[in-house]
Amino acid sequence: MAMMAVVVTDASAARVSSISGFDLETLQARGISPSVAHYFRHAPRFSEGVRVVDLHVNGERIGLTDARFDKEGELCFTRSLLDRGSLRVPSSVIDKSVPPEQACHDFKAEYPETVTTLRPGNEEVSLVVPTQALRDVQRDSGSYARGGTAALLNYDVQAINSHSRADTYRYLSASTEVGFNFGDWIARSRQLYISNDRRTTAEHLFAYAQRDFLPLASTFQVGQISSNNPVFGGVQLTGAQIFPDGIESGGSHNGVVVEGRALSQSRVEVRQSGALIYTTVVPEGPFTLTNLPLLNGTSDLQVTVIETQGGQRSFIVPAATFRAVVPVKSGYTASLGKIREVEGRGAKEPLLAMASGTWAVGKDSAVSAGVQGTDSYNAVGLALDSSFSQRFSLGVRNNLSRDHSTNVQGARNSVSVSVGLPANVQMSLSATAQTPGYRDVIDTVTPHVNDVDGSRFKNQYIVGFSWADPQLGGFSIGYNRGADFKSRITQNIYGTWNKSFRYASVGVTVDSQIGQSNSADDRNDDGLGIRLQVSVPLGRDRSLSAFARRQGERSSIGTAYDERVDETLNYQIRSDRDFAGHREHTLGGTLNASSRYAQVGLGLNRDSSSTSYSGQLQGAVVAHSEGFTLSPYRVEDTFGVVSVGEVAGARLTTPQGPVWTDPWGKAVIASLPAYQSSVLELEGKSLPRQMDIKNGTKVLEAGRGSFNRVDFEVINVRRVLLRATDIHGKPLPQGAAVLGPENALLTTVVGDGMIFLSNVDAPQALKVSSSTVSCALQLDLPEQTYNGKFYETASAVCR
Repeated sequence: MAMMAVVVTDASAARVSSISGFDLETLQARGISPSVAHYFRHAPRFSEGVRVVDLHVNGERIGLTDARFDKEGELCFTRSLLDRGSLRVPSSVIDKSVPPEQACHDFKAEYPETVTTLRPGNEEVSLVVPTQALRDVQRDSGSYARGGTAALLNYDVQAINSHSRADTYRYLSASTEVGFNFGDWIARSRQLYISNDRRTTAEHLFAYAQRDFLPLASTFQVGQISSNNPVFGGVQLTGAQIFPDGIESGGSHNGVVVEGRALSQSRVEVRQSGALIYTTVVPEGPFTLTNLPLLNGTSDLQVTVIETQGGQRSFIVPAATFRAVVPVKSGYTASLGKIREVEGRGAKEPLLAMASGTWAVGKDSAVSAGVQGTDSYNAVGLALDSSFSQRFSLGVRNNLSRDHSTNVQGARNSVSVSVGLPANVQMSLSATAQTPGYRDVIDTVTPHVNDVDGSRFKNQYIVGFSWADPQLGGFSIGYNRGADFKSRITQNIYGTWNKSFRYASVGVTVDSQIGQSNSADDRNDDGLGIRLQVSVPLGRDRSLSAFARRQGERSSIGTAYDERVDETLNYQIRSDRDFAGHREHTLGGTLNASSRYAQVGLGLNRDSSSTSYSGQLQGAVVAHSEGFTLSPYRVEDTFGVVSVGEVAGARLTTPQGPVWTDPWGKAVIASLPAYQSSVLELEGKSLPRQMDIKNGTKVLEAGRGSFNRVDFEVINVRRVLLRATDIHGKPLPQGAAVLGPENALLTTVVGDGMIFLSNVDAPQALKVSSSTVSCALQLDLPEQTYNGKFYETASAVCR
């Protein structure tokens, strides 16, 4: 190993030739100004001002955010930085003379254990803070936004046009929701229009006003509402109710999933409490419905699959299967109102009152009890919801009823269990049974209910197992059984296997009859069904799949090509051959596009005897004080509008998904989680080259019912590549320091006298300093022109 000895014979010379470890003679020999050594004499540091950095807190990457640094390169704990890192806000401020959004909070004085690591070379800031400095981003911070005024229209339009030599079928559905937010009040009205060859109907689902009352931790609703009670099934009322805040009413993101299978292109209708809450069109094969706008978390879902060729099947999704994913919080619920008839059967509309209480038992369990009654009916109920661990949860409910008008009484009991068994097996079970005398309140107000007593269900059972193995793939099997008091039974066995191999993925689905056929022409579909599908990826965003299906006496094969062009556009082309019936060969395709303003879906199916077209248009319109803004997503209870100057096409990441600004620089934030932290990020690459972001990340905590305005400040940036010479025309020396006002280091001279300035406000007076030169550089530029280039070039003389 080579060794080097350095001998210093004059201490004063040593002090002159080094500054805190920098050898000035070496720096000067390499053409680097001593000013650079003065600036970095203690440690690597950021230059003064606001910089975009990659923030880490306690080892967890938070993401890009704006950070402010002082003259010494020290990090300033601004409110925006604390919010981004979910850190508590100290009460003390270092400099109270600056605006609050720019003030530096004395975070280290309150939490002296904090360790700050700055890595300017990687544009990174790492913080290690004590756990008590971490903020609970739920409502404990108390800094969530409130108020705001805006109106909205959500729409979902679907159409099918099918024609053949013998017949023509047309279907149109339009689901709309109108409303407004004002002063934390939410007003919503939802309606559904359906038209086909046989009839036209218009259903009004609800119209209500809602507001959270935080001191009571409760939500109040008034108008046409759906009762939200943890003990009883939902009832459509015209009245008012109050329930613990956090039980989502009508929210779409509730975790409830409906799975089924269509034997051909079909229309799916989902009803709850007698009201049609959702309809859509699905292609042949298995389908999964999510984000359903439930009226409540305690009423069963009635799902009907209607084929374009006339077949129809129905099945029930018991409420016991999704109670675990609808949140229930401690508190009291009370409802009062007249029962609202929504099925057009001429039912009575008596006054109904109900009340319940929910109490926490331990950390992960809750017990609920309640009563309800009309002038001729009363019922009581108990419920238990418990999660004993991540692998075991239990839900139990018991209801007793008495109908005084017919002098009958009975009971209904339900239980749901989810268990994680050994060997990575997951089991779910739900069972519901009722006695002949049990009545829901809806049964008592419907005329001639005694004439159809036997058609009411007697019991419903659902059991399912799933198992995943890295080598063997994923397995699942389920069994559904339902019976009524006339001894009619429907049942279904369903199983799947999926496995991904090196070059393909394989899936097998086996099932019995789904629901009960209502068409005599569909008897060939009865019995066991099996479907095999093989998918081969053709790159990152393309795949080719083939399937073979046998259902009863019907069998078919087909192929499909899928491609995702980008994050906003995908399409599928498919070909099927049916070996039974009149449809021998079918060609079809679908196209789905999500634009800046709406979501569009188009479909085409053609066989030897008929042609079918389908289309769907979804989106929303928000009206606010500055005009109208379109959204491709459905707008929820808590939302906002973001503004990026007047920049069109700027891309932002929101909790709902990516959005792009319209020609006026605005975009809709369609959904914000209430009382939680939401991060909005502006993608710098989507901005014009002459623009820069002052703060590319915003952290927002919104109260439910608020309308939020978020402004991203962008500035026109002038970048200049300057060729600087001295008065003799020679390029300035490489490494010379370029200083701005107050001798702040801006940059250094690179080869051939080139100086790159990232943000120029012309005119400017600069200084250039090195061991061989010290001069003033007057920068006079012409008026800025926006020609799409990242920087402009100029020349100047240093005097």
